[in-house]
Amino acid sequence: MDVVLPPLPSQEEEGGRLSPSWVLLDETAYVSADSVSNSTTAVGQMSTGKSINFSLCLGRPPLLSNLCAHFIGPVFGPTVGTVFGPPAGTPAVRCVRVPPIVVSTHADLALLRITIPSAPGINDDSSFDYFVYTARQRPGASSLDLLPRPTGSPCFQDSDVAILRCSSGGSRYVIAALKITGNQLHFRLQRYDSDTRSWTMMPLSFHQPERDRVLPIPDSATEEVFHNTTKVVVLGSTTVGWANLWRGILFCDVLNKNPVLRDMPLPKSARSNRSSFCVGSPIGQRDITVLTILEEWVKIKYVDMEFRPGVVPSPQRRQPMDHSGSSSDGEDDFDVADYWTATVWSMPVPITSWNDWHKDCTIDVADTIVQNPRHCEVLLELPTRLSTDPEDAAVSLRRLCTGYPTLGLGMDGNLAIYFLSKVDDRSPEGWVIEVGVKDNKLHGIAKLDDRKNRSFRRYYRITDISKYLIRATGAAGALVRTRMRNK
Repeated sequence: MDVVLPPLPSQEEEGGRLSPSWVLLDETAYVSADSVSNSTTAVGQMSTGKSINFSLCLGRPPLLSNLCAHFIGPVFGPTVGTVFGPPAGTPAVRCVRVPPIVVSTHADLALLRITIPSAPGINDDSSFDYFVYTARQRPGASSLDLLPRPTGSPCFQDSDVAILRCSSGGSRYVIAALKITGNQLHFRLQRYDSDTRSWTMMPLSFHQPERDRVLPIPDSATEEVFHNTTKVVVLGSTTVGWANLWRGILFCDVLNKNPVLRDMPLPKSARSNRSSFCVGSPIGQRDITVLTILEEWVKIKYVDMEFRPGVVPSPQRRQPMDHSGSSSDGEDDFDVADYWTATVWSMPVPITSWNDWHKDCTIDVADTIVQNPRHCEVLLELPTRLSTDPEDAAVSLRRLCTGYPTLGLGMDGNLAIYFLSKVDDRSPEGWVIEVGVKDNKLHGIAKLDDRKNRSFRRYYRITDISKYLIRATGAAGALVRTRMRNK
């Protein structure tokens, strides 16, 4: 029978205005059974000969922007399923077993990894195609180009690769991946050059590592390797930084004929975080980005979160609920989320010395100001087990389980941090909250699409690809509703 699925999430209508200068782009694409089209749409051909098109649906942060893919032609058998397998009968946008992923972005470029729908497996390199999406200002001019299959086995990990536009106004770009050999201090550079349309592999020289001196691995660590990339940043048109958010960044001029790695340790952890240093993954409490102004890189920004026990509301203000959402008379069901503090550091570019890390500011959820009536309304509707007194909106904000800080690009001079928040880490519903760095004020709150963004993890990346597009409005007015035949 025919099943009409819900439309993609409606973004803010831009009303004909220019696209936002930067966005929070969901890394996982929607896949539509029907063709979609707006001014950003680009069409490409997969290695199987099947065509695919991509469109961007842009929204202003803290709303997520989304990529929507459509496989042109039939998609058969077990390769089709609901996103991340919600229960049978749950309305959801349909997709292939592994939806397309945004691997990296820089300037007007996005590197995409697409699982071939007909591939028998999903764990080998031959199951993927890599495309480069190039954003263009003229409607219909954006392109989607299939890359030659990367050389080397195994292929690079998503967390180890960056795409970078080599110069403003030129067409050349490079894809660079850091590969670690059996020896933790031996590295190789896997590189694709659009001018030659070929992949190369070359050894990397490595100067004396600095992080072992400044931030040695403690005996309590579970992450004991010298380097494990958790985020990649791009500086200018030639330099890539592979960041291990526990200890440091490896920088390299990837266009150099004899590339060299340079190690730059991160600032020392806050005192309250030192017992958990190098334990588990750092991405739940740390982030790093590069701020740019007028196409010139100017500063590296880094954020580190601390947590402390939250304050239990007085009995008169409690509204205990059990995990099913119904009221409960037992105080044991009242969980208190940790309060958080986020410290922002900066490093000038060109990079010189570890001593040039500068602590910019600290924001604390206990002091965060909530003034916007719409934000108050959203917070007071959350099941945070608190009084509905309008004065308690800021308290509701503190009661949220919050982590995964993401630094904005601050192109308007107002730097903000975007956090993932949930009522508790088991809840499928989540929100992105925007807190200003200068004023410690709540500037925005946006609900995630829990049809696919259900887990407590970061789903999105900061990118300025949107500024290369004109009048690319939200999904509500530009994309058709998805339909699919479900037999």
